Amino acid sequence: MSRGWWIAVILVAVGVGLAVLVGVLGTRNEPSKSEAVSSLCSSLTALEGSVTTLTGIDTSTATMADFQADVTAVQDDWSTVKSDAQAVQNAQMGSLDSAWDSFESAVKSIPSDATVQDASNSVKQAADQLQSEAQSTVSSMSCSSASA
Repeated sequence: MSRGWWIAVILVAVGVGLAVLVGVLGTRNEPSKSEAVSSLCSSLTALEGSVTTLTGIDTSTATMADFQADVTAVQDDWSTVKSDAQAVQNAQMGSLDSAWDSFESAVKSIPSDATVQDASNSVKQAADQLQSEAQSTVSSMSCSSASA
């Protein structure tokens, strides 16, 4: 074989090697599909729990600081859900996103001088809807089998 032919073969081999290396390095930190689904299922379950805590607040003994802490927990869990959902291809989040928007709107509409009872009443319907949509999303993803 001629010298030019060997150079071409070597360049092709180096190119293929680099392509394989880039592919391996590019995906090494990505979670597997089942890990991503499991993470989303866990974060949805955490969201359900924080919403349950919020809607179950004892308005006769809780302070507004307690109520706000419960709202913050729901918001933090939502951030985790959104982050985890990005790793799951075709995650059906439309209804859950809408329920979240309604919840956030209800929280923002609470007057600054509201009592815990008033604040809880203001968000109850939206929180119940958010929890319902989280449960529906868990069911649609077959989370019990994904996390088992």
